[in-house]
Amino acid sequence: MSVREAEVAELAQVSATLADALAADPIYGWLLPGERRLRRLFAVELEYYVFPSGRVFTTDDFRGANLELPPGGWEMAVPLSGAVSLLRVFGRRLSRASRLQKFFERNHLQEPHYYVRTLGVATRYQGRGLGTALLRRTLDRCDQEGVPAYLEASTERSAALYERLGFVHLGELRVPDGPRFWPMRRPPVAA
Repeated sequence: MSVREAEVAELAQVSATLADALAADPIYGWLLPGERRLRRLFAVELEYYVFPSGRVFTTDDFRGANLELPPGGWEMAVPLSGAVSLLRVFGRRLSRASRLQKFFERNHLQEPHYYVRTLGVATRYQGRGLGTALLRRTLDRCDQEGVPAYLEASTERSAALYERLGFVHLGELRVPDGPRFWPMRRPPVAA
């Protein structure tokens, strides 16, 4: 499995992969059901949030993706054109999305860290170690720089994977009137 950094021109392929991977995810299902709408959401996030300040890892055939944001770059800030695009994606669910984003921000790790915004593997490739391979680039960088990694696990299955990779639970949280999730932190590993 060859993991590489994606380019902005590959936004559509990465968005489609993430939408497929996360269509059954409890948080994304609560937030914005439907793979087509998720594809549009990921396209907007990639274009206006992740590509400008972070990195996207994928494979040559787009089997999965890891969206990584650097220390100090995790807070979502999009230009007006991005905000308009998000309004179009969410429609009547915009207030739900805004509440969710604010809830995540209030409960976000405050020390400098690399943030794994989204990690997803296309459904037909899940369970083959691809999520670990995609995450490895971020974890190696964290270890080299002596900085922790942080993410929010949305299922017990994903939390178990992250535990095997050295992530530690920071508790369990429940989105008001929504699903639960598990914030997790992985300390850097000394070489």
